[in-house]
Amino acid sequence: TSPVTINPLPAAISGTASICVGTASVLTDASPGGTWSSSSTSIASIGSSTGVVIGISAGSPAITYTLPTGCSTTLPFTVNTLPAAIGGPSLVCAGFTSTLTDASGGGVWSSSNVTVANIGSTSGIISGITLGAATITYTISGGCNTTRPITVNASPAPVTGLFTL
Repeated sequence: TSPVTINPLPAAISGTASICVGTASVLTDASPGGTWSSSSTSIASIGSSTGVVIGISAGSPAITYTLPTGCSTTLPFTVNTLPAAIGGPSLVCAGFTSTLTDASGGGVWSSSNVTVANIGSTSGIISGITLGAATITYTISGGCNTTRPITVNASPAPVTGLFTL
């Protein structure tokens, strides 16, 4: 006969399993003493002792937590792409509209201050409401977004005076 040691598996990994390129997530495991690894460090890197995952490029690596006994648990992880930069003017006059664009498509527009600048959630048409500043956000599936500051200026003064030919 021979003694057999049965080692426990680590606890389940907890934390956010989906992030955007360039952002981070902290993963935890209740089993102490293990190390973290990523199946693809070109997609997501992880601190071997910290559990901090950083999104490098879009993809779906496996994140693994391994105990000194060799027992491990794995979490399917997703790194989502960021939307393209917002195109269009960064100024709009109060009482006027302008159109913003994003090449990613399929996203939703929002304004940080709808009393200054409002935007159609799917159209990208921005309306200058009153003088001030707002941040326009374009969010795609997976929750990744890009932002652009917008300034609302006063409407131009009417042209007056004599006109001669």
